[in-house]
Amino acid sequence: MKMKVALVIDHYDAGRGGAENYTRNLTRILVEKGHEVHIFANTFKEVPSGARIHQVPIVKFPRGLKVVSLALALEGRLRKEEFDVVQGFGATWAVDVHRPGGGSERAWFRAELESLGTKWSKVWRGLLLLASAKFLANLWLEGKIYRGGDLPLVIANSDMAARQIRSHYPSVNSRKLKVVMNPVDSVRFHPQNMERFRVKMREELGISNEKILMLFAAHNFRLKGLGCLLEALERGIPPNYVLVVAGRGKPRRYASQLRKIAIPVIFVGALEGLERLMAASDILIHPTFYDPCANVVLEAMASGIPVITTMENGASQLVEHGSSGYILTTPRDTEKMRDYILALEDPSERKKMGEAARKKVEPLTWEDHSRRLEEIYRESMELKGRRDTSFEMGKKGSLRETS
Repeated sequence: MKMKVALVIDHYDAGRGGAENYTRNLTRILVEKGHEVHIFANTFKEVPSGARIHQVPIVKFPRGLKVVSLALALEGRLRKEEFDVVQGFGATWAVDVHRPGGGSERAWFRAELESLGTKWSKVWRGLLLLASAKFLANLWLEGKIYRGGDLPLVIANSDMAARQIRSHYPSVNSRKLKVVMNPVDSVRFHPQNMERFRVKMREELGISNEKILMLFAAHNFRLKGLGCLLEALERGIPPNYVLVVAGRGKPRRYASQLRKIAIPVIFVGALEGLERLMAASDILIHPTFYDPCANVVLEAMASGIPVITTMENGASQLVEHGSSGYILTTPRDTEKMRDYILALEDPSERKKMGEAARKKVEPLTWEDHSRRLEEIYRESMELKGRRDTSFEMGKKGSLRETS
């Protein structure tokens, strides 16, 4: 059954982050399956062939009004055309299927404060956020999606994300809340990449093949736990280790910590072709304070690399502690983090764990993911059909909807 699908997001640009990259890949898959795909966004970059674009204007200042104006403009535009399914990613409430790739704003707020060092920095950051028009607008929009009378089907990308949604919004009907984990490109991210890229990539980085390369890859260094990782390294690590940090964060904020670390720490900025860097790495460390489902962890596992992450990462449900990686209760347990790093010094242990990690994520293909989405789309169409029928009969006095 071919469907007419609208995908709704504020910015259609895979380079901006995980949700945007996911939307682009989803567009490509849906078009390849023969569905008619329409993209509604404010800005566009590299739209797959076959998809139709609809540019939605916004008020760019102040930032809070930007969020609200986009939501209202999208609602108006979507009313002008009939779609089988409208899937959104947080830009508006006028959707049939909602996928909050970034998780819950309320859960993010708690983690954002927890990632700060001192009590007063947490208080100050909290006050700034509560005075932020953009944050308050995002909270309002999230509440309107989850507390609205006509709740869309909601796709959480991990069990953790689903629990947080239910915790913050108890009125959400559990039957409308689906868990579909992020897919991973297990061809692009593959253990065989080590044969293709490892030596050359290490030459470019100036790292010998004997070194144990720990990789940290994220854009928000603080929220993803870089400071905690550096604190773990301050406790003392053998000289055969090296840390590579990839992402758009600001290294100078960690200058005082870096002076206390004996091993090399190399900042490489935001890189294209993360699979090449994975191929050069031996361990991925992602000690995050908050991640609904970290793609970088899934990609490392697909690459055959053991991971160290935290319970605050939804992707940790795929990590078998001590078998395919290690899970920290909190990123602040830097002593245990160091112990886990040292436990992976043995190359045979890393190989065994990496193989186990690969097996855990192999089922997360785009083909299976798109099949699950199509099932949810059909369910949404059935629900929408029943609502429309009830509404028409209610107008005639034969049947009225009950809340």
